[in-house]
Amino acid sequence: MNNKILCVDDEESILRGFKLNLRKDFDVHLASNGVEGLEVFEQEKDFAVVLSDMRMPEMDGATMLSEIKKRNHEVVTILLTGHTDFESAVAAVNEGNVFRMLSKPCPPETLIKVLKAGLEQHDLIISKRILLDKTLRGSVDALAQALSTAKPLFFGRAQRVRRMANELAEMMKVPARWRVDVASVFSQLGYLSLPESVSEDVYYKRDLTPEVKELVKQVPSDTQKLISIIPGLEEVDEILQKIDIQHRFEKDSGNGVRLLASILRVALDFDFYEEQGHDRSVIIQTLKSRKNDYDPAVSDSLSNLLVVAEQTFKLEEISLKSLEVGMRLAQELRLEDGFLVASSGADVDRQLIKVIRNYNSCYAESPFPKKIQVTVPVNS
Repeated sequence: MNNKILCVDDEESILRGFKLNLRKDFDVHLASNGVEGLEVFEQEKDFAVVLSDMRMPEMDGATMLSEIKKRNHEVVTILLTGHTDFESAVAAVNEGNVFRMLSKPCPPETLIKVLKAGLEQHDLIISKRILLDKTLRGSVDALAQALSTAKPLFFGRAQRVRRMANELAEMMKVPARWRVDVASVFSQLGYLSLPESVSEDVYYKRDLTPEVKELVKQVPSDTQKLISIIPGLEEVDEILQKIDIQHRFEKDSGNGVRLLASILRVALDFDFYEEQGHDRSVIIQTLKSRKNDYDPAVSDSLSNLLVVAEQTFKLEEISLKSLEVGMRLAQELRLEDGFLVASSGADVDRQLIKVIRNYNSCYAESPFPKKIQVTVPVNS
């Protein structure tokens, strides 16, 4: 368990008391005001708990702890306050920036007990993140592989959107980015139930019969049912529900869900327009001009992201035998009879290479075209 704590107070005698009473149980670091507290937090990093006095010059404790939570939402914060600061301290607790509030003066045994509870809370937060990041993502990857076999068009979109949404979330420094990663895959999983005969019409948003339109209307509820049976995906469900225009500019609750929903919407719509054959620069201009539909911060980030992508990958035409893990398809991979095996933009992974090998083993000659266009990393 990480026992690294930061104690912030503008009274030298109290800081000495922290050092004396806490050093046996904790890795203690000290700061004499809020500004210095932020500096120490940035320099030393990896704190599990930050303890701060409320009333300090330049920056009060609640403000400093709020700034710390913005830098690392996983750190546990504790506030020491006198009676005159009580209302401000309660507000900080209610806003979610503070784990516990203690009144001054605080007996050492009480302070140690609360700090240990803070370490346990931090350990719980980290354990949950690891569980979600490792175990859940592995399960989602397995679901995505199932989608690749049953619905390659929608799997290709899921891959492209997932990649773009993750990169946007990272560029914009959104906390707990795993949520948009999972939401990107689930945004397409509901289409598994569609009959294959209508999949392409739905994918390209062509004219649909009333019966097919009714099936498409059920996709969000089918997706919600899939999410509901997996614990811990409540915010993923919220992201998918907030993709609608009317929710996009509501006030964010502080957990980043609204912004992640905006990121996913931009990634989905960009992918649709590009699949329609529109030039990337035209798509970007369209997204930026429709400020009521798209978060300007997201569309601006997308523009910067595409510039980086153009510098990172190059287009090549190669034989299927030369496909390697890490490449991306720049065109659809179809059998000679037109059957779609992999969508444009799909990542070349071991599963796809195995599928190609399996098809080739069933035919005297390769059922695929001899050449295919791919994008490869510039440094490969």
